[in-house]
Amino acid sequence: MKTGEIYWVNLDPTIGDEIKKKRPVVILNAGHQKHLKLAIVVPITGWNSQWDKNPFFVCLEPNSISGLKKKSVVDCFQIRAISHKRFAEKIGDISKNDVAFIKNAIALILDIDPEDCVGDEPFV
Repeated sequence: MKTGEIYWVNLDPTIGDEIKKKRPVVILNAGHQKHLKLAIVVPITGWNSQWDKNPFFVCLEPNSISGLKKKSVVDCFQIRAISHKRFAEKIGDISKNDVAFIKNAIALILDIDPEDCVGDEPFV
């Protein structure tokens, strides 16, 4: 598993407004297989025109590289860590450009300026 790959995963069980059921996700960090069998992912859902101007959603077009069959969006607000055991088959890949759009959306959600991520001293 690598950053930018799309896999089918089972996100159930869920609680409340969490995105649920079997669906595709984009891997942002495959984790450290030796120590921690978790991956940071963002789920993909079907396109809805109401999300056109929402900065938390990144549009993905269907094509042979992504393996997606319809216009979709990455719901960056639903970022989560999931067990490698949830993963089924690989669907495809997204471009480095799309990964950058996803990371920018997550930075916006978390109110992170990349310059703020550089520090002189560790937290105590």
